Amino acid sequence: MIEFYSKSEYELTNEEAYSTWIHQVITNESYELGEISYIFCDDDYLLNLNKEYLDHDTLTDIITFDYTVNKILSAEIFI
Repeated sequence: MIEFYSKSEYELTNEEAYSTWIHQVITNESYELGEISYIFCDDDYLLNLNKEYLDHDTLTDIITFDYTVNKILSAEIFI
C-alpha cells in the first residue's frame, strides 16, 4: 500500500500515476510492497523530526524511516 499525506499546503497531483510507478520500481528490484507513506511537510516539521528521532539540530530535505523486513519494502518518507 502506498499512501500520500500532507502536513503542509502542498498537494500531490496524480497520486495514482506515482503509486503505479513506485510499485513497478519495487517489483523490478525483486521486492514486495509492504506499506510506504509519503508525508509532505514544512521545514519546521522536518526539523522537529530531526531533533526528536535523529538527535540532529539541522534542516534536511528528506527523512526516511526504513521498516523493510526481508524483501518486503516498507517505509515512512518525510519530504
